[in-house]
Amino acid sequence: MSSTNATISYIANLQYISGQVTLYMSIVILVSGLIGNLLNCLVFVQRSLRSKPCVIYFLVSSILNLIIVFSGIAPRAFQAFFMIPDRTETVSTLCKLRLIVLFTMRTISSWLLTLASVDRYLISSSDVNRRQMSNLKNTYLWILIVSIISALVWAEAGYCFDANMVGTPQKCYAKSDACRIFNDLAQSLITTIIPSTVMLIIGLFTIRNIRHFHKIGPASATMQSNNTKNKSNNNNNNNNNNNTRRNRKDETSLTIMLIAQVILLTIFTLPQAGQKFYLTYTFYQTKSSSQRALESMLFNFVLLLTYGPNCITFYLYTITGRIFREALFKLFKSGIQYLNFFH
Repeated sequence: MSSTNATISYIANLQYISGQVTLYMSIVILVSGLIGNLLNCLVFVQRSLRSKPCVIYFLVSSILNLIIVFSGIAPRAFQAFFMIPDRTETVSTLCKLRLIVLFTMRTISSWLLTLASVDRYLISSSDVNRRQMSNLKNTYLWILIVSIISALVWAEAGYCFDANMVGTPQKCYAKSDACRIFNDLAQSLITTIIPSTVMLIIGLFTIRNIRHFHKIGPASATMQSNNTKNKSNNNNNNNNNNNTRRNRKDETSLTIMLIAQVILLTIFTLPQAGQKFYLTYTFYQTKSSSQRALESMLFNFVLLLTYGPNCITFYLYTITGRIFREALFKLFKSGIQYLNFFH
């Protein structure tokens, strides 16, 4: 009897800890995510930035992050903080719709960062033809392609998931063994592992391009300065050189912002990928009630952890991106002037 009471007490403690973690993490993620991504959008739509393909990827990713944070966290936060029932757990249609949107948006967001990594590789290349591939037309085309493929991949959630499930980490969950295994592996591979691996490989090639540029940079600069001595229009050449240097600094700043975001995405999402593999590997094993309670608590914590990259990009960009800080200060300055005009 004492052993049974101890088990019940252990499970109750785990459920309490899980509830507290969900409560506080949900509120922090929701508030910081909504504010941060709204500011991201306001910064990235500025004329000085939106002509750059990489910025378009950041802008669309920020819009998707708003959808991800609201659809993924808002029901949890409202239930934990305001005691408003989460209808996605009990209404089948809302359950299916929420997960289709959430899975699709997350996959698109991950692959947009991958495309941004490819853009950084192209723009850092010494090959003129490759650099020309980094343009807005290709950017919009690839965003469309990734969006369509992601929507098709996760359309199965409309069949596989249902509300009011029993014995699962969440009430809105996959309803069959095949669906659970497929979705666990798909989320791990398609949304996390494959994009992160591609970003790592492309990042190494980008670093190689940057190192190559720094090696040939001084020689090229010397040749350019010698040539400009023989030209009459020195002022125009100086202006062109200044614009070129400015553009390189902007591109370097965007590259640093992307690298920081890729690192953040990898750190915050790999734990869920590992857990998905663990759940798939141990799916048919018999588990005690206390083990299931522990797995449920870890599932909720790791799930909330995956929203980290969706809610703190603004703060990461502010710290790592000079070009972003300048545009942000310009935005604040314009806002203050606008308010003063009405006063």
